[in-house]
Amino acid sequence: MENPTPHPLSRQPLHAGKKQWNRFLSIFLLATGVGFTVSGIIFFFAYNWDELPKFAKLGIAEALLIASVLLAILTRWNTLTKQILLTGATFLIGTLFAVFGQIYQTGADAYDLFLGWTLFTLLWAVAIRFAPLWLTLIGLLCTTIWLYIIQIATPDTWETTLLSNAITWICALVTAATEWMNLNRRLSKQNRWFVSLLSLATIVHASILLMMAICREDSILSVPLISAALLFAAGLCFGWKQRNLFYSATIPFAVLMILLTTFLCHSELNEVLLFFFAAVIVITGTTLLIYIILHLKKQWYGTEA
Repeated sequence: MENPTPHPLSRQPLHAGKKQWNRFLSIFLLATGVGFTVSGIIFFFAYNWDELPKFAKLGIAEALLIASVLLAILTRWNTLTKQILLTGATFLIGTLFAVFGQIYQTGADAYDLFLGWTLFTLLWAVAIRFAPLWLTLIGLLCTTIWLYIIQIATPDTWETTLLSNAITWICALVTAATEWMNLNRRLSKQNRWFVSLLSLATIVHASILLMMAICREDSILSVPLISAALLFAAGLCFGWKQRNLFYSATIPFAVLMILLTTFLCHSELNEVLLFFFAAVIVITGTTLLIYIILHLKKQWYGTEA
């Protein structure tokens, strides 16, 4: 039998060169600096809240936001620097909304505040097309829906169930769109982390909703079960077709955790036996999964390392 042809991925270098490290460090330090600056601004308001007048609170937040936008528009900095700067400025939008909500007692954690923040971030995300900003937008949208569920919707109803599962499908649809862009070479290799993070969020969120529905007696089980089954099946088929070990590893592990949760929530064994059989399930399942993944890696990529 002929040896399988090595997959192109197996011939890629496993370490970064000096140029890649310099680029990574420059981007990382710039993003960290912007992040710490925005965090410092937020903590400045929190620490000096009682001493600052209303006009100063709103004026400082607005001035910093306007200054960030002007720096991104008027300077000759490179595109990446401007994108990181505008991504940090989107958090100043949230800071401005939060300051306004605290001053006029409309709530600094209300869902409509996050809804406004999401809408304003959407305009910037479409304009600059930067993956971290899109990730921020998706996080804000999901946070808005969750806050609506917590603050407005009635617990354990169809409204709550459908809205919570809508978050899963939002992440799933964005993942599918980015995977399509990746297959058509419209997504740069540097943004591959964006696809992996979104797919991981989809799998984790779908699994958590299903595990919560399994453990709670009054919850609606059908919707999260159907969502998880459809998404997991689609992910496994895509992973098998594209020889993607990420989906082939994370989805079976999520299924293992769901089965373990089902066993723990509905078993009538005593604590000692429950702990013993749970350990057996985890050890057996993870060992089998690792063996299968190593076999697939050897079969697809022609390597075990």
